[in-house]
Amino acid sequence: MEQEFGNGWTEGVHPEDLDRCIEVYVAHFERREIFEMEYRLRRADGAWRWLHDRGVPFEVDGEFAGYIGSCIDVTTRVDAELALRRSHEAEVQKLEQLLSICSFCKRIRDGETWVRLEKYVAERFDTALSHGICPSCFEEHYPGY
Repeated sequence: MEQEFGNGWTEGVHPEDLDRCIEVYVAHFERREIFEMEYRLRRADGAWRWLHDRGVPFEVDGEFAGYIGSCIDVTTRVDAELALRRSHEAEVQKLEQLLSICSFCKRIRDGETWVRLEKYVAERFDTALSHGICPSCFEEHYPGY
């Protein structure tokens, strides 16, 4: 508890979060304003935990005496947000990889132009296409044959 007085609280702050934490704290300290911030703090067992920190200035006999604050462990929420963001990014990546194919002529959109399927495949893959008729289309177009 003793290390939490003064600037001792900064000792356990994650190195990537430290500069931002100090900037927020100093800016609000100078103006004697309430502050809120989130950062990672090393727990006694060495694990990093995300904290939501809120500090409120207080006075003694009308004089600014410092801040009193509280920290709430928000690691579960931050982890859930990160998982959701990663899932969303994966979905976007899947959508970006979809090929647009015309429902009528079966041309593929290649940037701003539409090209025949055969040309698209030939330019990108070491393969060629052959044409045929699947059993369903054969039955539909050549009934009773």
